Amino acid sequence: MEDQELIQQLQQGNLEAFDQAYKKYAPTMLTIAYTFMRDKDDAADVVQDCFATLLNKPQLWKSIRDIRWYLMRMVQNQCLGVIRKRDLQQQKDEVFQYYNKSASEDISLPDPYNNVNPQEKENKVVSWLGSLSPQRKRAMELVYQQELSYQEAALKMGISKQSVKTHLRYAKQILKSKMTIIAIAVTSILVFG
Repeated sequence: MEDQELIQQLQQGNLEAFDQAYKKYAPTMLTIAYTFMRDKDDAADVVQDCFATLLNKPQLWKSIRDIRWYLMRMVQNQCLGVIRKRDLQQQKDEVFQYYNKSASEDISLPDPYNNVNPQEKENKVVSWLGSLSPQRKRAMELVYQQELSYQEAALKMGISKQSVKTHLRYAKQILKSKMTIIAIAVTSILVFG
């Protein structure tokens, strides 16, 4: 079946045409997805997601003029979206681990503080988080504990994505300054007795 006839059949909701389109274009789409994802299973997931989207949203077929080009573009965009999401999650994890480690272990603090009971350290971190404004605390919880994207957190909080980033930046600065104050206090105790 030629592409134009295939598109017409797809626009009419013909599931056999959908199967033919899948059989005809899936191998090419898998190759494209693999060049981005570098993993066969991830590439297969991307291609299946693209075809599932087309199956669940038949109105998309009405805008398709060149099915091969459209599918190639769709797979490429899906791959880039997955990669961006992974990168964002990795960045969040790194930031969270850094601040979690800094807040609970703080390697730069003097020895007496490092010898403090881990439960006391955790209590201190919890109290520091409690001292944040409600918006900043909520932003930290949504992004770092619930692992939502900035956009998802913004929607839940009813603010812009940039506002979420600003709340997080200020929250991190506050937590860092509190850790610095504790370090100075412990150092002065050591030096001046």
